[in-house]
Order: sequence, then C-alpha cells, then structure tokens
Amino acid sequence: MMIILFIYGACLGSWLTAMADRYATGTSPLYPASHCEICQTPLAYWQLVPVVSYLVLRGRCHYCQQRIPPTTLVLEISCGIVLTTLTLTTLRPLLWLGLWTFAALCDARTQTFPGWLVWLAWPLTVWALPWPTIIWATGCLLGIQLLWRHWPTPVIGDGDLELILAYAITWGSTATAQWLLVASTLALWRARKQKRLAFLPYLVASAVGWWLIRR
Repeated sequence: MMIILFIYGACLGSWLTAMADRYATGTSPLYPASHCEICQTPLAYWQLVPVVSYLVLRGRCHYCQQRIPPTTLVLEISCGIVLTTLTLTTLRPLLWLGLWTFAALCDARTQTFPGWLVWLAWPLTVWALPWPTIIWATGCLLGIQLLWRHWPTPVIGDGDLELILAYAITWGSTATAQWLLVASTLALWRARKQKRLAFLPYLVASAVGWWLIRR
C-alpha cells in the first residue's frame, strides 16, 4: 500500500510541476500536450514517468539535451513520501499542503500565484474551529488582502502572511515559531545568491518537513 501511495504522490508532484509551469507561461492546463519547454518537442510516454524518467534521462531532455531542473525530481519524491502518510484523518491537512505546494511552485516561477488558492484552502484551515475563531481569522485574512493592495513596497508578500496566519491557526504559536525559524534559515541561505526571492516555497518546504517529522 505504501508503494502505491508513493507512486500516486509522485504522479501528483509531476502534475503540480507541470501546472505551475503552465501558469508561469500563461499556457492552457489542457493543451498542448506535455513538451520540452526549450525545444518544444512533445514528450513520449516513457519520458513522463515520475522519478524514473528523470533518472533514465539523467536530468536532461532526450531531444535537445537541455538540463531539466532538479526541483522536478525533488518534488516528485517529496510528494510521493508525503502521500504515504495518507489516512482518513490526514486527508484534510494533505489537501491543504497540496494547495499551498501549488501556490509555492507558482510563486517560485513568477512571484505570484492564483488568489483563489487561498480561499480554496481556507475551509480546510478553519474546518474544526469554533465560529468566533473562524470569524476573527477570516477578518484577519480579508484585512491582509485589502491592506496589501495599497502598500507600494511591502517587505513580505500577502501570500506569505496568509500562509503564516493559516499555519498559526492550525498548529499554534510554538509550532509556528519553529516552522518559521526553519523557513527563514533556508531563505537566508538562498538569499546569498539572489537579491529578491520568493519566500513562500521555503515556508511550504518547512511545513512539509515538519509534517513528516510529526508523522
């Protein structure tokens, strides 16, 4: 069963990567068929097998020999491992992680992501909370979205704050502090090579790491 879940998770990771690439290029999620982003050659079925194809191709396109980003392999393996924790009780948090993973992939490519993802993930965040807390948290979420539209040079993205809010509501202040420490350390290490970087991918990577540790 674990192997089957890993395979499904790897396929999900591959699909999320493809959808994020199409979001970044403004391409339809349905058309055209999977192809190399460099030479535009359609990919054969054996080049679309998660994890295996990357290893067989040695991380390069079969046609133009351009390098395939290693994040593709990392994401496929990570999603496979995460999905092995799937049970009836973990379904909701895993869906939540999946939505924010897609947001992080989009953010890594364009430093933006579809706003509807926040509202799609929000019911999963507040599902079991009492109504006063839901109203308060939703008010905070709306406040973030309204204020950030009028802030010309914010030091942190609204999506980052929305994820921090959702994580704090779900896991509490202590777990959030630990999660933020790991994410910030990863981001600072990477910031040595980039003047401006998307923070959301590091937040999600830290969230995935803490999820697996807790399992």
